[in-house]
Amino acid sequence: MKTPKPVVLYLDDLKEQLTNFSANFFDVYKVHTANTTAEAREILAHQPVQVILADYSLVEAGEITNGVDFFESIMSAYPNPIRMLITGQGDKEVAVNAINKGRVFRYIEKPVGDEELKMIIDGAAALFVAEERYRQLLATLEDKVKERTARLIELNAEKNEFLGIVAHDLKNPLANIKMFTDLMNKDVETLSKEEIKEYTGDVLTEAERMFTLITNLLDVNKIERGFKANPIRLDLTSITEAVADNYRQRAEQKSLILHFEAKAPQANVMADEVATMQVVENLVSNAVKYSPNGENKHIWVRVVPADKAFRVEVQDEGPGLSPEDKEKLFGHFARLSAQPTGGEHSTGLGLSIVKKMVEAMNGKIWVESEKGKGATFIVELGAA
Repeated sequence: MKTPKPVVLYLDDLKEQLTNFSANFFDVYKVHTANTTAEAREILAHQPVQVILADYSLVEAGEITNGVDFFESIMSAYPNPIRMLITGQGDKEVAVNAINKGRVFRYIEKPVGDEELKMIIDGAAALFVAEERYRQLLATLEDKVKERTARLIELNAEKNEFLGIVAHDLKNPLANIKMFTDLMNKDVETLSKEEIKEYTGDVLTEAERMFTLITNLLDVNKIERGFKANPIRLDLTSITEAVADNYRQRAEQKSLILHFEAKAPQANVMADEVATMQVVENLVSNAVKYSPNGENKHIWVRVVPADKAFRVEVQDEGPGLSPEDKEKLFGHFARLSAQPTGGEHSTGLGLSIVKKMVEAMNGKIWVESEKGKGATFIVELGAA
């Protein structure tokens, strides 16, 4: 690939000097010339100038000005081009003023030959390229720092939310366990077998809530550290049907009718068996958990073919999801407008685990839903 010519702007009030410069350097540089500072600013506004040369003494509309003042005036708007001052005044004070006020890279005394001037401009152009690369690298690093800072802020917020949720969700079942055991301890001599069975059942329920929360937290921790799927060839239809059968009784307890449909009698996929089972269980469990209790609503669990893949679809007639719910659905500790309908407990962790597991198996997961019209969760895994 041919290297583009350096873009050079030369400002001088003598048109003869501009003509000579263009004639001598047009073949090695993309030359722009300006007879006034206004022309120079117009060129800077529309051209990617890399090097600016300006004569020290300038006369505009009968008034004397100079290249140093011009450089100072464009400093904030165009800080990147390399600035060089050409003058016949070998005055050290002029040179120092040019460097301090106009941030001039090079002070060139006349007369200067074409070869020497070319060598100076080449050095300035090379400096511009090096500084541009540095600016680009710095911008990239700044973007990465911003991204990491934002991620750290997000993680810190998640940590604080995590601590609050864990404290709340563990406190309640622990308080209930303490209450039930206190009651049994105080009335151990008078309680009937039925009452003891009822209390121990309540303790078991609260312990299961705590166990589920801790299990989910451990699953999240494991996945965040890098969950590695162990893909094997397996039949998605048989796994999904087994999960549907396991949840049919729970569905019936809430007067829900659970259907299983296999539009792909054998759906061979490459996936992790344990993770696939956990993913399907979570989706079916959620459908049962959030469907209306006692209203004879339906849940459909399907296995359907797709393009070089197979899908599990879990459709319910629950409350559906709002646009706000869908945005945060797969996040950690998602608290949605929909709530479990049968007193079930939700940690808000399940779908975040599911999403990471599906992605670890190179699969996809999404939801199709409207508020008040139920939801269909879809998992797609590649065919074996």
